[in-house]
Amino acid sequence: MQAERVLLKTDSHGNLIGLPKPPPHTRLEAIFLLLEDKMPERKRCPPPGLKGTLITSTSISDATKPLTPFDPFRPAMSDEEWEASLDRTSRQIAGDPEAFK
Repeated sequence: MQAERVLLKTDSHGNLIGLPKPPPHTRLEAIFLLLEDKMPERKRCPPPGLKGTLITSTSISDATKPLTPFDPFRPAMSDEEWEASLDRTSRQIAGDPEAFK
């Protein structure tokens, strides 16, 4: 099965203009969707369960500012945290069920 998307227009009488010519003795399946010139604007609103529970900031930049400035030279973990992480990973690989908790 092959698909081909074709946008067709109609003349003043509603007849289709520019139909593609299929190969002889073929069966076609067509689904026609009428395109609207202008899509209706939908107002976004939260689901009823969330309505009134969210607090929004007045500025979008407040959400993008990190709490602490980024320092590329500051390690993400201390040496102790790093060693503990490696130890836990090695125990997980070895199959220790306690390491997954």
